[in-house]
Amino acid sequence: MKKRIFAVLMAGAMAVSALAGCSSKPAETTAAATEAATEAAEPAGEAEETEAAATLAGSDYHLAICIHSMDNEYWAQEAEGAKLAAEAYGVSADILTCDSDDNKQLQGIKDYIAQYGDKAIFVVDPSSTANTANIAELCEESGNYVTILAHRAEGLYPKDYPHFVASLMLDDIAIGKATAKALFESIGGEGQVVELQGLLGDDSATNRHKAFEEALKDYPNIEVVDSQTASWSQSEAMTLTENWLVKYPDLKGIYSANDTMALGAVEALKNKGLNGKVMVSGCDGIEAALNAVNDGDMVITNANNGYMIAGYGASYAIQAALGMLDPTSIPDNERLIFCKTTLVTKDNANEIIDKFIKTKDPGYDYNDLSFCIDKYQE
Repeated sequence: MKKRIFAVLMAGAMAVSALAGCSSKPAETTAAATEAATEAAEPAGEAEETEAAATLAGSDYHLAICIHSMDNEYWAQEAEGAKLAAEAYGVSADILTCDSDDNKQLQGIKDYIAQYGDKAIFVVDPSSTANTANIAELCEESGNYVTILAHRAEGLYPKDYPHFVASLMLDDIAIGKATAKALFESIGGEGQVVELQGLLGDDSATNRHKAFEEALKDYPNIEVVDSQTASWSQSEAMTLTENWLVKYPDLKGIYSANDTMALGAVEALKNKGLNGKVMVSGCDGIEAALNAVNDGDMVITNANNGYMIAGYGASYAIQAALGMLDPTSIPDNERLIFCKTTLVTKDNANEIIDKFIKTKDPGYDYNDLSFCIDKYQE
């Protein structure tokens, strides 16, 4: 379903809404019918006028970008993406951090609602998976639109909460399999490898370990000689790698569930003059890892792309608040989204570094909600 059709349908309604301070919600229609009507009857430039009307209406609204902290590069990237989206709609934005504390995050949301009432909009990277239900229930009770990123409690569905616009997540299984297979291919599909697991009990760590095991099924000549958790820590990963290099002198590859641990492995390999000889894969797309891929010290990483998930997550919530999008008219499964990410190899590392690190603006059209969709969650 092309989500941008709502912006076209709301051209006239948004102009009234901007002046009268109210919002209206369009009836669902098909993309084909809308595009045909648009081509036959709409004058050139109407899409631009609609976006201008949305910007005018958005000036009364306030977006809370709820993240763990600004100390983590990925969370900071989420904040930047959501701010870019808010700017596109003329909505002011504030960053609320919670230091991974469930109660602090909920209190921050309550305080923001107390300050801005029904003009408050939320895009939330939850402090924990368990907190996602609390966030959805709080926003539903107060009548504020929210998009929740990255995590979703079992049994929690947007269809049960009209103000829970959408769940945007990363497909850790697909990402983990892709990085594992790239690692296996880089060593010719055979030889000894080890695995650096993330924090035990963490959703992403669990899924990326599962992905590693699934990828192994296609490579019978890969021998996993050890698998240990380094709890997302660079120093722990470095120590484990140092020990592995002594114990397994024929080691060919290191699969890491995130970039921070991968960089610890790279550091240990450099100290032994083995960087580029023992292959390393990572995941997340932090700056140091992107540079390591570009330099040949890592085979691959995945740019999880905070600009994508948080920018479009914010856009879903903003469009709902402005009356450009009626969440209840979207098919239930289409409110459960796996966002696009980008596999990064030496071939495209420079391009990703330029967009995500240097300019801090990948140039996305945050009005086109369909652009972020890789596939739907099951």
